[in-house]
Amino acid sequence: MIQTERPVRMLIRLTYTSTFRPHITDADIDGITEKAAAFNRRHSITGILAVEGERVCQILEGPREAVEQLFESIQRDQRHYGVVELDISTIEKPAFEDWGMVRRPMVDIVTLAFSL
Repeated sequence: MIQTERPVRMLIRLTYTSTFRPHITDADIDGITEKAAAFNRRHSITGILAVEGERVCQILEGPREAVEQLFESIQRDQRHYGVVELDISTIEKPAFEDWGMVRRPMVDIVTLAFSL
């Protein structure tokens, strides 16, 4: 029996910041998070979304191609502006394995950033 190796998927972690437009409400953000969680699970992407006022910081993890395509979509999203990629790096495994997407306070994402 010949054993074949499974292709190794390159995983990345991408962190960015942006600013929501003034008309975006907490209910809108909750809806965005809910839809993102479902989408991300289907595409093996995990992450965390932190919001403080209109400021946003998000960490996305998953297969390089899937995360990069999602980030391109995020950059085109008119609900926010000033999208700035802070970091992109390869990872061995996701830090948020069970999270399709969750929303947390900004202080939580800062704390997580120092522990990754």
